[in-house]
Amino acid sequence: MTGKITIISPPDIYINRTQSIILVNTTEQEQEQVSEWFSQNPLEQELSIYFYNNEKNLQWLVMSFAVANNRYINLDNTQDESNLLASHFLSSDNCYYKLTDPNLFEAYRLVNTSKLENITDFLDKVVAIEHVETSEL
Repeated sequence: MTGKITIISPPDIYINRTQSIILVNTTEQEQEQVSEWFSQNPLEQELSIYFYNNEKNLQWLVMSFAVANNRYINLDNTQDESNLLASHFLSSDNCYYKLTDPNLFEAYRLVNTSKLENITDFLDKVVAIEHVETSEL
C-alpha cells in the first residue's frame, strides 16, 4: 500500500488523525530536497504536510504548528513576523530547526537543542519514526 501525502497551506485548514509535519519558511532548495526525498522514500501510511512560507498569516501558523506531530523551521529564511514567535515555536515538542548564525544559536539552544544541518535530516528522523510507530500498531 502506498501512502497518500496531503499538503496544506494557508488559509486552508485540514485536521485529521494522520501523522503530520509542518515545514516553516523553507527555501526553494529545501523544497526540492523534500520532493526528492519523498520520491526516493515511498510512504506506507498517510501523511499531512502543513506548509508555511512567510505568508504573514500568524493565526494559521500557530494553529498548524500546534496540530502537527513534528515541526521544522528554517530560521535563516524566516523573514516575516513569524520571527517574533521563534522562541515559542522552538519550545514546542518535536521541533527541529535550521540556523547558521552561531550567535543566534547560542541564544536559541537555551530553548531547543534540536538544530539540524538540513531538511533531509529532519525527514530521515521523523518520517522514519512515524513509519515505525504506525507499523507497530
